[in-house]
Amino acid sequence: MKVLYSFFFICTVLFSTSNYAQSYDNYYGSIVNQCSYDSIDIHLTELENLGVKEIGTAALDNTLNWLISKYTSYGYTNIEIDTFTYSSTNAYNLIVTKQGTVYPNTYVIVDGHYDTKTGTGTNDNGSGISIILETARLLQNVDTKYSIKFINFSQEEVGLVGSWHYVNNTVIPSNLDIKVLLNIDEVGGVNGMVNNTIVCERDESNPSANNVASANYTDTLANCVSLYSNLQTEISYAYSSDYMPFQSNNEIITGLFEKNQSPHPHTSTDLKIYLDVNYVYEIAKATIGASLYFAVAYLTTDVEQENKSNFSVYPNPAKGSITIEFNQTPIGQLKMTDIAGKQVKLAPLNSIKKQTFSIAELAKGIYFLNFNNQTVKIVKE
Repeated sequence: MKVLYSFFFICTVLFSTSNYAQSYDNYYGSIVNQCSYDSIDIHLTELENLGVKEIGTAALDNTLNWLISKYTSYGYTNIEIDTFTYSSTNAYNLIVTKQGTVYPNTYVIVDGHYDTKTGTGTNDNGSGISIILETARLLQNVDTKYSIKFINFSQEEVGLVGSWHYVNNTVIPSNLDIKVLLNIDEVGGVNGMVNNTIVCERDESNPSANNVASANYTDTLANCVSLYSNLQTEISYAYSSDYMPFQSNNEIITGLFEKNQSPHPHTSTDLKIYLDVNYVYEIAKATIGASLYFAVAYLTTDVEQENKSNFSVYPNPAKGSITIEFNQTPIGQLKMTDIAGKQVKLAPLNSIKKQTFSIAELAKGIYFLNFNNQTVKIVKE
């Protein structure tokens, strides 16, 4: 939670996408379009129901376990608990890593805190956590050149204790190579107001070595917001959240914060009824688009897939139908799943090596064709 939202906000700069060459990516868009409003809404409700997440409470421990179960259900296996002590009590950061294919030791970090103060913290920071979870869900099966760490920090509300511990005990000793860090904190907006703008935050503090790089990444973040959501953007400065320990270590940071600042954080009324769920949903779409861009997500080419599989698919991307060519006479069934692993099609195969299947009924997005334990990724336009 940010406790000092001062008059400097007047100095924010309206961002125009026309000034930047970055353009809409159809592949990224197909992933963003699978962002689920219902998932965001359910996460917010479940986080609220977990209670007040302060140090030493069962609610805080239960939230950690809830987060682990979510990431595990998405298929993540590289899940670490970073233990530290605050007020003579153990607390835990949660780090979930998705390995990159080209630069596995260079990381894009997407982070937000899960502890709360006084209330259930549905906005501060259930909104950020719900977005990080949805981003992790949709990126799990996506190839990215850079690795991604989804980090849920604890004890942000008492002085960024969890993020300071992680920087001092992991980032600095291991010389962790961080490409950029995206911090998401309190992005629920205010129910009943027009929530059509998100604040994109850049580093304007000392040490200033990476301030220009931070400004460039923040401009890119704002462009991704415009490309992959219906929100407008404003540029402001980073302060009082979990990106600041990284900033102090000369890492490149950027962040997202609500434009209409809610009066409810740090009170018992920080509840879902007082935020704008659709606003959180739009920010989730923007975050997914930006994460794909920062981590350089890519679609495996047809040639690469053919070399790994006993069948090939074209066209890819496709609209109404796909043609599948098998290297040998096929026997069995062809299974199709969406990016979340849900089966959307199960088709019996005949003995013909080239067969055509309709996909007109499917929504736009990424799907996986599986035959004889081999998989090819396709995009429905």
